[in-house]
Amino acid sequence: MNQDRQKTVTATKKPNKALLEYGPLIAFFVAFQYFKRSNPDDAMVWAAGVLAVLATIALIYGWLKYKYLSPLLILTTSVVVFFAGLTFLTGDKKFLFMKPTIVNTFFGVGVIGGIFFKKNVIKMMMGDAIELPDIKWNTLAIRWGLFFFAMAIMNEIVWRNYSENFWVNYKVFGGMSLTLLFTLTQIPFIMKHGSMKGA
Repeated sequence: MNQDRQKTVTATKKPNKALLEYGPLIAFFVAFQYFKRSNPDDAMVWAAGVLAVLATIALIYGWLKYKYLSPLLILTTSVVVFFAGLTFLTGDKKFLFMKPTIVNTFFGVGVIGGIFFKKNVIKMMMGDAIELPDIKWNTLAIRWGLFFFAMAIMNEIVWRNYSENFWVNYKVFGGMSLTLLFTLTQIPFIMKHGSMKGA
C-alpha cells in the first residue's frame, strides 16, 4: 500500500519539475526576443522581471497542484527569482549573467564536498532509479561536480565575450543541451558498473 502510494507521488513529480524549471525559462527567452524589438538596451532587464514573476507563479502553482515540491527545486527556483528580481529592480544585468556561474559553482562544491561527509548528493537524487556500488556513486558524483564547474566556467566565458543575444540563446538552449549530452555520456558507466532499477 505504501509502495503504491510512493509510486503515485513519484509519478506526479516529473511534470511538476519540468513545468517549474523550463516553463519560466522559455518565457524569459520569448520575452527577451519581444522586448528586444523596441528596447534592445533594456530587453534583458524586462525579461528578467517576467522570469521572476512567472517562476514565482509556477512555484505556487506546483505546490497547489501537487502538494509537494522537492527542496532542491524550491532552492533553485528561489535563486532564479532572487537574481532575476535583482536584475529587474537595479537594472544591472550582471546579476542575471552571473547567476548560472554562482549556481553551478555551488552545485559543484555541494556534490563533490558531499562525498567527504558521506552524503552523496547524486545518489540521493538518482538512487531510486539506479543501482551502483558506493565507490562508483562517488565516481559519478565527482564527474557531475566537475561538469558543474565546467558549466560555471563556460558561462563566464560566454557572457563576458559574446553578445546578450548569444548568451540568452546559450542559457536557454545551450545549457539544457549540454546537460542532456553529459547525462547521456554517463549511461555506459552506469550500465558497466550497475544497472537501472526496473530494467
